[in-house]
Amino acid sequence: MTVKFVASIQRFIGLSGDAKPTVCPVGSTFHEYDTKLTYITYDGGTSWTSYAYTLGNINTAIVRDLPYLTEFWESESLSITVWDETIDLLGTGAFGTAGGRMYYALTTGAVGAEDAFINSRYRWQCRPATFGDTNSILQRFCLEWEAQAVTAITEHDNTNFYMGLCSAKSTTITTQNVIGFELIADALNGKTDAAGTETLTGTIAATLTNWNKFKIVVEDTSVTFSVNEVDQTAIITNIPSVAQYIVFGTRAEGAAAVGLNIGGVRAWYEEVL
Repeated sequence: MTVKFVASIQRFIGLSGDAKPTVCPVGSTFHEYDTKLTYITYDGGTSWTSYAYTLGNINTAIVRDLPYLTEFWESESLSITVWDETIDLLGTGAFGTAGGRMYYALTTGAVGAEDAFINSRYRWQCRPATFGDTNSILQRFCLEWEAQAVTAITEHDNTNFYMGLCSAKSTTITTQNVIGFELIADALNGKTDAAGTETLTGTIAATLTNWNKFKIVVEDTSVTFSVNEVDQTAIITNIPSVAQYIVFGTRAEGAAAVGLNIGGVRAWYEEVL
C-alpha cells in the first residue's frame, strides 16, 4: 500500500457491534470498550485493522517503569511502610502459611461488629475520566489478589466484608466512590460507586471459603471484575475518578470469629505507547 501521512486524527469509542465510521482522517482509531480492542484505519474509514499484540492480549498497553505493588509476604510480617491495619478488640492479624502458600491472616474476635482490615498506606491514581487522554500517561489500573474467607460466609457482616479500592481508609462498603467486591445476601458482587450512585455486577459464583483469585481492571470507560480469570460483564456507569486505597477486610456478624486470608497482591498501571 502507499505510505500515507498521518496528521490530525479522530478517536472513536463504542461497542464491538457498532458500525465504525466510514469517513474520517487516516490514522483515526476506534476503541471497543466491551472487548478492550482498538482498531486503526489506514484509508480514511474504509478498512479498520486491530493493533498488533506484543505481550499477549493486552492491546496497546504495557507496563514500563511505572509504580507498582507486589506483596507475597516473604518478610513474614505486615510492612508498616506499605499497609495500615485495623483490628478491633480481640481480633488478630498475623502471617500464616499452609499448603505452600504464604498469606496474611485477618481474624475478628468472637463478638458481633468486630472489624479486621488492612489498607494500603498510600493511594493509587484511579482516574478513568482521563485514562488514555493525550495529556495523560496512564491507560488503565489493575489490581489482583488471592483471598480466602474463614468461617462460613453467613457469619460475615455483609456491609463490612470488602475487597478492592476505596476512596477512604474505611471498613464499610457504603463509603462513596469505591470499586470493589462486596457481599449482598451472603453472595459475592462487584460494585462501583460514584458520589453515592452505584452499579452492581450481579451475583458472582464463587466458594469464598476456598482460595480464589480476584482482579479489578479500571479503564477509561469501564471496570471489569473477575474471579479465577472469569470476567464479569464490564460496568460502564458510575465509575469514580478518585484516588483510591487498596482495602481488604471483614467483620463478624454475630458471636463467631471470622477471618480473611490475603495471599499474593499485585497492583500496577499500564500506559499508552
